[in-house]
Amino acid sequence: GVPMPLWVLWWNALQMLRPAFSRLQTFLWFATTVAGFTVRTEHMGVTSIVRALKLIPGCYGYLIKHMHSSAVRLNDLNALWTRIVLLFSSPIRVNGRRVLVGDGIKAPKRGKKMPGVKLLHQQSESNNKSEYITGHSIQAVCVLVQALNSVLAVPLGMRIHEGLVWSNRDRRTLLDKMLSLINILAVSEPFYFVGDAYYAAGKMAEGLLQDGNHLITRVRSNAVAFEPHVAQGPTKRGRPRLYGQKIALKALLNDTTGTQQMPSPVYGEQDVILSYVVRDLMWRPTGRLARFVAVTHPSRGSCLLMSTDTTLSATDIIRLYGLRFKI
Repeated sequence: GVPMPLWVLWWNALQMLRPAFSRLQTFLWFATTVAGFTVRTEHMGVTSIVRALKLIPGCYGYLIKHMHSSAVRLNDLNALWTRIVLLFSSPIRVNGRRVLVGDGIKAPKRGKKMPGVKLLHQQSESNNKSEYITGHSIQAVCVLVQALNSVLAVPLGMRIHEGLVWSNRDRRTLLDKMLSLINILAVSEPFYFVGDAYYAAGKMAEGLLQDGNHLITRVRSNAVAFEPHVAQGPTKRGRPRLYGQKIALKALLNDTTGTQQMPSPVYGEQDVILSYVVRDLMWRPTGRLARFVAVTHPSRGSCLLMSTDTTLSATDIIRLYGLRFKI
């Protein structure tokens, strides 16, 4: 048969997003915008879309208005896009769960009148970055999918989460906003959320656990956990004690008795042997058991990982945290 032109396939895929727009005209401007992003060769905002599609100059103003149109239901668009991605891709599954990765980025911007631009503190340990920049603070969520012999992180949602103030009574933190973004995506099946040490917080874990999902993160080197309390003798009146001996998680790296070894499950690594220690300990931010894995890499140093799912193997915890960098 005659092969179907690429733009016809592109249009068929885009039409699935039509229900997220109140008016057909708005959807057509959206299609024009996506077509411009698809073929443009420069990064100059709306101007690059006009040039790429050879639009008349008057379209510039219409495209700008489209970006602010109330007929674009952005939350519905995110949920619809997520449903389509999960339906047609081959998502990675671990223990029957999909895997979402989240992260934040601070993108420098030079426009003085640009909405959402604010003074941001760079928390990176790199010496070649200035301590403060002006820019956008963005958080993003992606889903890990299998693509041929590789793994890709397909973006599901992204928002500017600092610098846009809708109400002076808004006391939400970046963790609250990340949870809100995950809820907007409306992922119908249980999943693991993989994040860096910033997301190793009780608020994040509880928000995921109450919906039946789990958190996998790195924890900071000064983090502590507790042995579960084992009652000896008759119990006293009052609330049962939960926490036993406090353990500095960094001390697990020097635990020679429980050390095990395995070939590195991290994507792209071969002939690398990792040393690791696994302990299920009480994590005070959630008041329940979590699985901690202290990993030592022969050349990259050590790392402390945590999973709120105590049935997840150390191999899977290390592999999933390694895939976080796909974002």
